[in-house]
Formats: sequence, structure tokens, C-alpha cells
Amino acid sequence: AGEATDASNGFELSPLTRIDGTIPQQALLSSDNQPWPRPVMYTFFEKMSDEERHTGMDEDADDQLLRAWREKWTQAGWDAVVLNMDHARRHPRFTEFQEKIQLIPMKGTGGAGLNRLYNELCFYRWLAMAAVGGGWMSDYDVFPVGYGSGTEAMQSNELPNAGSFSVHSIVPGSQGAGIPCLMSGSDVEWERMAFTILQNGVEHSQESHWTDMFALMDLRYNKYLYHWSDSVVDGLDVLTQHEFGKEDCELVRNKRAVHFSHYSMSEGYWRRFVPDGSSLPEVVSTANYRPVVIVNWLDMWKSVCIDSQ
Repeated sequence: AGEATDASNGFELSPLTRIDGTIPQQALLSSDNQPWPRPVMYTFFEKMSDEERHTGMDEDADDQLLRAWREKWTQAGWDAVVLNMDHARRHPRFTEFQEKIQLIPMKGTGGAGLNRLYNELCFYRWLAMAAVGGGWMSDYDVFPVGYGSGTEAMQSNELPNAGSFSVHSIVPGSQGAGIPCLMSGSDVEWERMAFTILQNGVEHSQESHWTDMFALMDLRYNKYLYHWSDSVVDGLDVLTQHEFGKEDCELVRNKRAVHFSHYSMSEGYWRRFVPDGSSLPEVVSTANYRPVVIVNWLDMWKSVCIDSQ
């Protein structure tokens, strides 16, 4: 993976803690008492003005979610690094990418194109990952369970599948319909996929709306394009109508993370994780509650599935 760069967009990071809550004096140590090289988890975030933001979240909620993302991945043993457009612009083929992205239709729901900037940023994140040397990338609403490794051990610094591009989240029940919320690969692989995704979007110029996720799903039929695994739990599956219990711990066993998407919040049962949530209006925008729901769910999961063992 590439070197972790200072790209926090001004967000501060809580003191480093291990998954058991202890604070190491310096770096994590390996079995031979040598500093353990922490893997890097990147995300991509570019601040947008109130006029440009049509995601349902306000600036404060975005800030809180990004802070929580950094804290939880750090606690899981990773270096959590936030990339932005400055990193994408470092790529030598940025101008070519920028010109072609204008050919991709992004008119969105209702055809008004209000979310075009957000959807363009989703394409640019692929290029940013190539520019910083590749590695791991997650959406900032993807949170680790345990060490984020899918095992009871910390994640090694070696990329899965020897650095070949890997998508770690798929549409449930599909054979590789990738969801681009947790991915890994070398810098060469990220560049290859960035321009493959871009070209797929250009080839769908007749559509009214096309996103990087549509492109990734459309490309799943090329079985040689990327590796895939079902390593991420849909947040909808864990925001259960009943109170989450020991029997539900199996839902996330041997999984890397949970994806608390906009959809999982709008359709899941989240009110018990918000103070006085039951007294909120029946119809309410859920997006701004995501940070508190996620943090409280993770605390609950740890209490039920880890601490009570």
C-alpha cells in the first residue's frame, strides 16, 4: 500500500487505542517485539458547499461520521487516512480522466442532476487511490468489526490476492456483483480499474444516470477483471426489528465490516440507537442520525458478541 499521507481535511483523530481499549506506548509490536507495520485504510472525502451537497446529510453529520470512521479503523489496528481531490489531481492522467468524466450521464433521480458533483467524486476516488500507491479503500460509512480482517488476527500488510484488484462487498446472493464500498489492490490495479470504470460510464452515455457502482456491477460478467468476496455485512441486516442478541452475532462472524448505507438507515430499525429515538416523528430524515447510530451499534455489538463471551 502507499504511504499514509496527511490528508485529513482538518479532522482530528482520537488517541490510538487497541481493540481491547488499551493504549500502546508507541507502535504495535509483533511477536518478536518489533514494531508492527500497520496496514492503511483510505477513504475519500471532499467537502461540498450546502448548495452542492444533496446527500441528505449536513456538514456536521459528515464531520461526525468521518471522525467516527477514522477512530474505529484506528482502534482496529489500521492507519486511517482520508484522501480528497488534491490526491486525484496528482495522477499524471488526471486531465484525461477529467475530460472523459464529463461524457458520463449523471442526471440522478428525477433527471435534475442535483447530485452530479457527488457522483463525479465517486469516480475520482479510484484515481486518487492509484495516485497514492494503491492499497485498501472503504466508504466512510463502512466500519470494521473486530480487526477488520475477517479473522481473529490483525490485518497483515500484504494485500489480498497478491495485490490483484479485489472487491470485498457484493450484492447479497449475487455472483460477484460488486459494491464499491471496500476494495483493495496495487497502484497499477487501481489505475487499471479506474479507467475501466470510467470507460464503462462513457459507453453508457445513452442512459440518464450512471454511477461507478452501476459500472462495477455491469462489469461483473468479466470474471477476470477482479476478485470478489462477500466480506461486508449490509447494515440493513444488523439494524434488526428485534433487539440484537447473541444469536445475531453469527451475522458478522468472519466478516470484515458493516456497511451502514443510506438505504440501510432508511429501511432498518435504528431508533433504539438514538437517545429518545422512539419519540422522534414517524417520518424523519435518517441521514444525519447515521454517526450516532453506527457508534452505538458498534458499542452494542462489542458488548453482546465480544465482552460477554
